[in-house]
Amino acid sequence: MARCDDQFAIMQLITQADQLAGQKDAKGYVALFAEDGAIEGTQGQATGHEALMEMVQRVWQQEGQTLHLTSSVVIQSLTANTATATSILVIVEVTSRQIVSLAQVTHQLEQIKGQWLFTKRSIQ
Repeated sequence: MARCDDQFAIMQLITQADQLAGQKDAKGYVALFAEDGAIEGTQGQATGHEALMEMVQRVWQQEGQTLHLTSSVVIQSLTANTATATSILVIVEVTSRQIVSLAQVTHQLEQIKGQWLFTKRSIQ
């Protein structure tokens, strides 16, 4: 049963991250990462909450008003305290409803003090 709960929590975390990105809620988004969590990808790299905050604010400001949609979440490995998953991220510009970006995202996660958090998100 715990395995199903973990899978659900991981899928919720991935979806929540993309929803917060669409809302441009940098504080909420960064809170989903471990203290030394990282992002890497086409928009640059950042490690740690302060650097993550700076990076996502910069990227989202350039983006304008968008909706971040999560699709095709697959949990590839799951242990008691770590997981790896992939998903597809579709970014849609709200006014024109045009797709502005598609990305394959690889998520590395760790359960820390009973909560699943990102240790790394690779957005390609």
